[in-house]
Amino acid sequence: MTREQYESTKRRLEEQLRAGIELLEAACTAQIRALDLVWMLHSQEGGSSAAGRAAGFPALPPAIPLAAAVPEPPRAAARPRRKTTQEVWDDFGAIVWDLPAVFTRQDVCEKLGYEPDRGVLYRLLEAYKDQGVLQLQERGGGRRASVYERIEPAED
Repeated sequence: MTREQYESTKRRLEEQLRAGIELLEAACTAQIRALDLVWMLHSQEGGSSAAGRAAGFPALPPAIPLAAAVPEPPRAAARPRRKTTQEVWDDFGAIVWDLPAVFTRQDVCEKLGYEPDRGVLYRLLEAYKDQGVLQLQERGGGRRASVYERIEPAED
């Protein structure tokens, strides 16, 4: 970085700071004006005051309570509780033999009925590979899912 680039960048940052401060001051001024208006309307609640008429404001009808005037925002749907690692392991143990012989992560999620944490599922599949229950048929990459094959237990 050259001295000229440094100075230019520094000037630009200071200009952005000044512009931001001006915006904040303008917003504060607008909020104070709104507060003044609310105060004036509130003070007129019992009837029209001479000060309000003198300022050029007409007599107002009885005030509507603020809570009734502003509807409550809709609540966001509660996210379901994330399953613990042990719950995912238990659920997977119950469905592993119901999976197709060759499957992907998506097949597991469909059988489970939920999408477990990616790290938990990865460690689970690795553990089942280490135990010889599964084998990695094709490693995924990017948007391509890894493909696993279930190894059927040998019959005696």
